[in-house]
Amino acid sequence: MHVLLLPSWYPETPSSSDGQFFRQQAHALQQAGLKTGVVAPLFRSPRRWREIIGGDCGFRRFDDDGLPTYTYGGVYFFPRLPYIDRERWVAAGMRLFGHYLADHGRPDILHAHAVNHGGILADRISRRYGIPYVITEHSSAYARGLIRPWQRKAMLQAAGRASARLAVSREFCRLLEREYGGLDWQYLPNMLGGHFCRPLPLAEQAASDCFTFCSVAHLNRNKGFDILLPAFAAALRRQPCLRLEIGGDGAERGFLEKEVGRLGIGHAVRLSGALDADGVLALMRRSQAFVLASRTETFGVVWIEALSQGLPVIATRCGGAESIVTPENGLLVPTDDVQALTGALLDLYGQRGRYRAAVLRADCLRQFGRSEVVGRLKAMYQNILAAGRDLPIANRPENL
Repeated sequence: MHVLLLPSWYPETPSSSDGQFFRQQAHALQQAGLKTGVVAPLFRSPRRWREIIGGDCGFRRFDDDGLPTYTYGGVYFFPRLPYIDRERWVAAGMRLFGHYLADHGRPDILHAHAVNHGGILADRISRRYGIPYVITEHSSAYARGLIRPWQRKAMLQAAGRASARLAVSREFCRLLEREYGGLDWQYLPNMLGGHFCRPLPLAEQAASDCFTFCSVAHLNRNKGFDILLPAFAAALRRQPCLRLEIGGDGAERGFLEKEVGRLGIGHAVRLSGALDADGVLALMRRSQAFVLASRTETFGVVWIEALSQGLPVIATRCGGAESIVTPENGLLVPTDDVQALTGALLDLYGQRGRYRAAVLRADCLRQFGRSEVVGRLKAMYQNILAAGRDLPIANRPENL
């Protein structure tokens, strides 16, 4: 079987974090024996002029550890006319597909990630070449009210013509069913990255009188660190042995550093800065629990990363966590609720003996491990192809 991935965003380098889960999925499909490729236009905002000057522009074709990857570096030139920029992105994707087709032949199935823009590109390719496609939606733009009226027509058409529609959490499925007029969406989570599938060295942690909560995210308002810090400060007054280490960087770092000082918790809180996958793994392995107070998430891969390392987790009811966090592996609290989060920090610490690392890890791998997610994808692809769910005859290229 030959699968081509069409992500709406994608890592510009193997070490980039943006869209890394798309790259991980592509490699996992390839390692499972499917012929797999990636076509990904990479457009930047003009505000990122330093990256534009120093980055790769134009067509690029390369081998990413055996994964044929076709990208086009471009710029969004028309912020006041975004429809034109979306058409430029899709046109770049069509040209990339032409190069891919010439080099690797016709894919059996297309897998787009996010309706806008990847799903629209998949629809365009499908109508021209008669290739079926599926869409996985990841974007938080729906929950944040950022889908504009001019975007909806093409998005509705792309979603409606897909052979299957997937979303990365159950709450997100329900939201998308409302957004798309009752179209069905199936739950399929993101998969756990390879780093976090490594064997868990349970004896690695040194004895300590402290209990460390860790948190990892981009430091922006959506991640709720402005809620976490005062909640932690209140918990610390009750349990002086608590510690908090935050991994990540972003626009709010300066504000958070000031908040740590204002709250008088500098002795118990550490901001570690940006971390690569190895750094995140090391942070989790020297911690005893994980907490993230996001306002909106469609999934939340850091929660499954923490569970894979045997850490119980605290999360907010933000849309994605509800499909991950259960009474058996952690605690859920409302968003933007300092008092509830303080209570959860104290409750988890008080009940720390009830969470067994090996059990948390095994359950995480059972639900989110590569073999589970890839197995479900392969079965879906096979069912679509076996059922002959190509485009309706009226939409085949010879009738366009």
